[in-house]
Amino acid sequence: MLDRSQSSSNSDAEALAYQQGIAALEAGHYLHAVESLRRAAGSTHLCATLARFYLGQAHMMLGIEQLRSGRHAEAIEQLTAARQLNPGSETLSKYLAASYAAQRKFDLAAAEIERDNVVGCPDPERPIRLAHAFARDGRFEQAVETLVKAIDDAPHRLDVRIQLGLLYGAAERYEDAVCVLMEAVELAPLDADARTRLGLSLAAAGDLSESVEQLAIAQKLRPQDASIALMLVMAVEAAQTTCIKLAMDPIQGRLGVVDDRSLDTLGELVAKDPELVESFFGLPFSEADRELFPMLAAVLERAIERQPGYADLYLHCSRVYERLGMTREALARADQAVEINPKYVQALIHLARLRATADQTDEAMNRLDEAVQFGGDYPDVHLLMGQLYQKKGATSEARRQFSRALELNSGYDAARHALAALKSA
Repeated sequence: MLDRSQSSSNSDAEALAYQQGIAALEAGHYLHAVESLRRAAGSTHLCATLARFYLGQAHMMLGIEQLRSGRHAEAIEQLTAARQLNPGSETLSKYLAASYAAQRKFDLAAAEIERDNVVGCPDPERPIRLAHAFARDGRFEQAVETLVKAIDDAPHRLDVRIQLGLLYGAAERYEDAVCVLMEAVELAPLDADARTRLGLSLAAAGDLSESVEQLAIAQKLRPQDASIALMLVMAVEAAQTTCIKLAMDPIQGRLGVVDDRSLDTLGELVAKDPELVESFFGLPFSEADRELFPMLAAVLERAIERQPGYADLYLHCSRVYERLGMTREALARADQAVEINPKYVQALIHLARLRATADQTDEAMNRLDEAVQFGGDYPDVHLLMGQLYQKKGATSEARRQFSRALELNSGYDAARHALAALKSA
């Protein structure tokens, strides 16, 4: 009777441990789940088989948690325990490989990734992860062979070609990188990443003119990406160092260009698509402006020579001169943009701002009136108009302009503050 009573008591305790372990697992308390399920898994109770399965899950989740928190040795311990309980898991190898890689045990990481291909489902990212592990373990040729085989198996995979190009680049085999990345660009001509990688590899290989062209195309494909814009600037600067001389005449305050073969390449691209320059204006002001924006001005001047009838080019050139503090040149190019296209709203607004900065209030207001007339009925236009009326002492007209700005955008704080200040005054 005592034995049966003791057995019943043990069974109840194991069942309770199982229930507590499952509750802890569901709540995300993986350490507590491991402790409870370990007690249940070592019994002969009916729930022991399920407890061992869930114990493996708890070890795995605890290992992932430790991996994410940077405790890589502990993660390996937990994931290895999970492997022992559930040898056929399709996800354990990925986490173990990541843990080994974090500890710079790249041979073990590679072994886990290779094992994953045997026990798991097909993973399209496996060749890339395996190549990275081989490369970081010093087995460069095996890394290359892995990616080449992946390309042979799936010739239309762009990502593998890009990774192979990066691998060649890291090994300073730039000509090989260029060849592979050219194939990637042929495969996906509109992929900005492929163009960017190719441009950087061309620059490393010494073909600066072609590098500028590829990066310019990438920037056109992804115009809001400031990192690509910066790479383009760096490529043009490198080209400038080898075959372009830019100089500022201290008397005339104008830019001179000598030996401008590479400027022609970028100038042609800008002439075809003036918006190529747009992303540069989003860069923060810095000491680099004194080098980068004179180069952009030279490129735009060259583009204007080639396409003198494009108002966009004059507007962008004016904005570059404004950034450089060259107000006279900025005004001249803005005036020319409006002469070419009198209904060019953005040029009219830009010119108005320049005139306002130069204290040419009446001329600025005339240009703003024209901008509104031709479709530029924008909140910021009315804000500037109100500020100019206020400057002239026309309070009621200023109030009307500020109110119109708020009609167009009820959340326009600048107009609201301007109107409130006007009322309090």
